[in-house]
Amino acid sequence: MSKLISKRSFLKGFAAAAAGAAAAPLVHAKPGDPLPQKWDREADVVILGYGGAGASAAITAKDAGADVVIFEKCPQGGGNTAVSSGGMMIPNNRERAIEYLRKTYDFANSEKYDELLTAFVDEAMKSKDFLLSLAPDQKVYIYGHAGFQSIPESDAIDKWRFRTPKGQKTRGGDMLFNNYRYAVETVRKIPVVYNARGLELITRNDEVLGAWIEIDGKKEAVKAKKAVVLATGGYEFDDKMLSNHTMGQKFHRLGHPGNTGDGVRMAQAAGADLWHMNALSCPLGLVVPGLKTALQINMLAPSHIYVDQDGKRFVNEKMDNHTCIYGV
Repeated sequence: MSKLISKRSFLKGFAAAAAGAAAAPLVHAKPGDPLPQKWDREADVVILGYGGAGASAAITAKDAGADVVIFEKCPQGGGNTAVSSGGMMIPNNRERAIEYLRKTYDFANSEKYDELLTAFVDEAMKSKDFLLSLAPDQKVYIYGHAGFQSIPESDAIDKWRFRTPKGQKTRGGDMLFNNYRYAVETVRKIPVVYNARGLELITRNDEVLGAWIEIDGKKEAVKAKKAVVLATGGYEFDDKMLSNHTMGQKFHRLGHPGNTGDGVRMAQAAGADLWHMNALSCPLGLVVPGLKTALQINMLAPSHIYVDQDGKRFVNEKMDNHTCIYGV
């Protein structure tokens, strides 16, 4: 990445599209293949996926003057945002946060790009103002800090979320996404099309022109005059992708069942490289019969030990809040 850009300047310049995830794609149109004879719908910015990422992109694009439409393959929005704890990581010190995050890459023996890391921190530091802009009558508060508190500079990270108003039961991820929905649908009147699954990007040479989308069982060509944004989540509910990209077997899923890798395949078919496909957040959890997703086990202090079915310890419980399988 030769030049650092903010999400706002990217959406103002609109090139093509980027990253994403969710179900089986069609064969990607190669250069010279016929384009759609007609476009069924069009907008400046076409967003696939209506979780926190898709909502943020829609808000930013609309505020920059774009005509925006969101397509969501499920009957309702939310994605992983709605099933999360509703928190947002916001650094309180730029330089120390960059140093902490660099060390998390080293801790995980993972490749990093300093330019991307710096851009991430710079944008993350604006997140409190962004949260407050979603629903100005709501209040936010610090509810936690860095997950890996044994790593130096961890106190440069705060976790913020919305405070549940008196008399309301909605909290966590539902609270966060409700505020996203308010900002998208009520304030900005951005249209959202449900039961709309992204199938394939429509390309001409290296240019993304739009996307084929299956809407209520009918395949439609949607033109993007400025950009397609893939915000369709991960691939944890796709058995084949789990088998190909991870180093373990028989993972249970923690997250939204709509995350079946669609956007990843769409981007790859259009010529995108893949990166960090085997970088997993894999906490300890349990499976409840009848539920599609597993439940995460969280211990708030190192006052416990974990043992397996044979009564043997298998982790160093004092490392941090995340389960660590080294150095037992």
